[in-house]
Amino acid sequence: MDDIGFALIILAGLLQGSFVAPMKATKKWEWENAWFAFTFLGLVVLPAAVAFLTVPHVGQVLSTSPPRSVLLAVLFGLGWGCGSACFGLGVREVGMGLAFSIVSGLTGALGSLIPWFTAPSKSLGYSVLLWTGVLVMLFGVGVCARAGHERDKHLGSASPVGGGKRRFSVGLTICIVGGILSCFMNLGFVYGADVTRRAAALGASPTNAPNVLWMVIMSCGFVANAFYCGYLLVSKRSWEKYRIPEAVPYFGWALVMALVWEGNLIAYATGANKIGELGPSVGWPVVLSLTVITSNLWGTLTGEWRGAGRRAAMIMVAGIALLVSAVGILGWASTKA
Repeated sequence: MDDIGFALIILAGLLQGSFVAPMKATKKWEWENAWFAFTFLGLVVLPAAVAFLTVPHVGQVLSTSPPRSVLLAVLFGLGWGCGSACFGLGVREVGMGLAFSIVSGLTGALGSLIPWFTAPSKSLGYSVLLWTGVLVMLFGVGVCARAGHERDKHLGSASPVGGGKRRFSVGLTICIVGGILSCFMNLGFVYGADVTRRAAALGASPTNAPNVLWMVIMSCGFVANAFYCGYLLVSKRSWEKYRIPEAVPYFGWALVMALVWEGNLIAYATGANKIGELGPSVGWPVVLSLTVITSNLWGTLTGEWRGAGRRAAMIMVAGIALLVSAVGILGWASTKA
C-alpha cells in the first residue's frame, strides 16, 4: 500500500470530523449566519476555484457533457444540499459528536446498500457481510441516539446543546433526514459520471477530472442551503449580525471551516487514487471511522457531554464502538464484491 496515500486517507478522516468545530467560535452569530457563510465559501467559491485551476476547458466540459448526466448531478446536488442543511441544524440541536455519528452512520449504511441493489451479481459472502455491517451500523446509530436522549434527560435545560425531550426529538429527526439525504451525493457521482469522463477526454488527469462534477454537485447543494438560511436571515433579521464588530473574525472562522472541508475532499480523492484498488475497501472505512471518532473528541473537548453522567457517556462509547465495527465489516464486504 502507498504510505503517502494512506496518510492522506487518515488526514481526510481527521479533517472531515473537524470541519464544524470552528463554528463554535462564532457565538454572537446565529446558526444561519455561520452556516450561510461556510456553505458559500465551501460549496461555491473553493470548489469552483479548484475546478478552474485543475481542469482544462471547464465550460466546454459542461456544455458538451450529456444533458441527462448534468441534470441528474444538479438534482442530486440539490437533494444532498437539503441533507447538509439538516446536518448543520442537527449539530446545533444535538451536538457535533452525536450529529456526526447519526448522519455518518446512516449515510454509510444506505450508501453501502446502493451498490448491492444495483450490482448485476452478488456473491453470498459479500451479501452476508454487507447486510451484517448495515444492521450493526443501524444498531450503532440507535445506541448513539439513546445516549443523546440519556444526556438531555439528565441535563434538561442545562444541556449545552439540547433543551429537553422535545428539542432532542426534533434534533434526532433532523439528523435522520440529513443522513438519508446525504446519500444523494454518491448518487450524483454515479449518475453524473459522464461529466467526469468528458473532463478526462478534454485533458484532465484522472485525479482532477472529478473536480468539475464536484463543482456542480456542491454549488447546487449551496442553493438548497441558501434558500433556508436566507429565509432565517430575513425572517429573524439576523442578517444584521453580519455588521457586528466580531463579523470579520467570524468570517475568518467560516473560511477555516470551508478550507478544512475542501481539504478533506482533496486529501481523500488524492489518497484513494494513490492506493488504487484498495480505495473502497480500506480508504472509505478509515475515513468514516476517523470522522466519527474525531467529531466525538471535538464534542467532548467543547463540553457537549459535560455533566451528562456516566450512563450516557458509556452508552455513547458503546455506540461509537458499534459504528466503527460496522465500518470494518463493510470494508471487509467490499473486498468480496
